[in-house]
Order: sequence, then C-alpha cells, then structure tokens
Amino acid sequence: MELLLIRHGQAVDDAHGLGDAARWLTGKGRIATRKVGHWLAREPGRRPAAIWSSPLVRAVQTAEILAEAAGLTDDVSIVAELLPGATPEAVLARAVHHDGPGPLALVGHEPGLSELAVRLLGDAVEWPGFKKSGVLAVSFCPGEPSTLRFLLVPKELRVRRELSAKP
Repeated sequence: MELLLIRHGQAVDDAHGLGDAARWLTGKGRIATRKVGHWLAREPGRRPAAIWSSPLVRAVQTAEILAEAAGLTDDVSIVAELLPGATPEAVLARAVHHDGPGPLALVGHEPGLSELAVRLLGDAVEWPGFKKSGVLAVSFCPGEPSTLRFLLVPKELRVRRELSAKP
C-alpha cells in the first residue's frame, strides 16, 4: 500500500474566538497546497486515489484542494484517527482496511504525522519533520519495514529520496 502523509497548509494563527479546530488556510497556504497538488497529480504513481483528512478545517481545506488537483470525484473522507493526539497505531489500524487502488493520502497535523513517519520508517533515520503542505510518500505493508519513496519540501517543490541515518 502506498501512503502519502501530508501536513495541512499554512493556516491563520487565530480563528477569532472560534478555537483551534476552526483555523482556516491562509492565501499563501492555499497557493502552496495547490502547487503540491498539481505536482502530485502529474504522475500516476504520486496521484492520490483517495484522500482521508482530519476533521479540522485547515486539514479539510487542504484535502479538498488536493482532491481537486488530482481530479478526484469522490468525497474526501473525514477520519477521526487523523485528529491531533491520535496514535500512529490507530491510523495504521484503519489504513490497513483501505482496499482502493493507488496511493492513499492522509492529511493531518504535527506532531502526529511525524510520529507516524517515525513509526513507519523506524527511529534509525534523522526525521526532519513536516513543513506545511509537505508530503512523505512510503510503501507500507503490515508486518514489514516500510520503504521511503520521497519527501517533498513544498517551498521549492524539491524531493528528497533518502533521509540521513541517526549517528
């Protein structure tokens, strides 16, 4: 199974008394997410076939922009396991039941996505964390080590194909 772990785009700092869950994407966040979405959609092996999102506004908006760029006609699925505070094990337990074709995109938050990345790739790598609108692609098979496909740095649309080993 191919997984795309995607951090939501840049969001406003304050939702004017509506709380953290209501924070929405800034214009800059929308533009960066749109660029990432178009980059992912250019290659079939990168284009998400399905998108799951945290229910927080900034994640849903990010997921909707990615779905539009990928030409998806199905709805974005809202998944509670992608909420801040959820465990990597909860996300993976849900993901193993996904049987659709192509990459499954998981749109969420820090530090949960980094915890999931370390769970998938092991703690032997120096994990740099996710930039806003950043993407980590891994090949995942339960019970086997996951394989890094790429890490996308959204600012330059620069791809890293390997991570440094921890000293």
